[in-house]
Order: sequence, then structure tokens, then C-alpha cells
Amino acid sequence: MREMSKEVTLKDVVDRLDLLISLLKSVNEEKIQAIKQQIVGDPVFKKILELADGTREYSVLADEVAKATGKSIRTVKAKISELSEKGAIQGVRKGRKVYYQNTGLYE
Repeated sequence: MREMSKEVTLKDVVDRLDLLISLLKSVNEEKIQAIKQQIVGDPVFKKILELADGTREYSVLADEVAKATGKSIRTVKAKISELSEKGAIQGVRKGRKVYYQNTGLYE
């Protein structure tokens, strides 16, 4: 193993994180594929991911997805929570509101 220098660059950190991500993806490939299939097979999940571009706050996102899919707001909010727990979307707080964006993790 190489000796740690006193100065670690941002590129070094990014390279190491990329390596860890690759390792985690290979170890969990079957689980990731199962989650992808679940998302692809669910029209609510698909619509949330499509609309979660960081410009819609939580209530607006839920309302638009509910209208587009014909599902209840309660169902859509549960699906938003599920996608957030799976790392497929990420909430970004701006003041008192949370805006969701697709992380691209399962694409």
C-alpha cells in the first residue's frame, strides 16, 4: 500500500469514492437490479423520477404525480418516501420547503 502523503487532493478523494461506489455496486448488483425492476414496473415510481428535477417542492411533486397517475396523494407521498429511502431521489431543503431531485442511482 502506498504511503499517505500529507496533502490529499480533491481528485484523490473523488477517485477513492468512485472506487468504493464501484465495489458496492458489484457486491450489490442483484439487489440493485431488483430495485430497478420494481421501479420500472411501477408507473408512480416512474412518474416521480421523471418529475423530480429539483424544481418541484414536495407537495407540488406529489400533486402532479397524483394527477398524472390517477393515484391518491397519500399513495404518491408513500412512494416518494420509499424512493427517498432507496436513494433514488434526494430531498434538498430550501428554507421551509423540500425539493426532490432524481439521483440517477438506478438509471
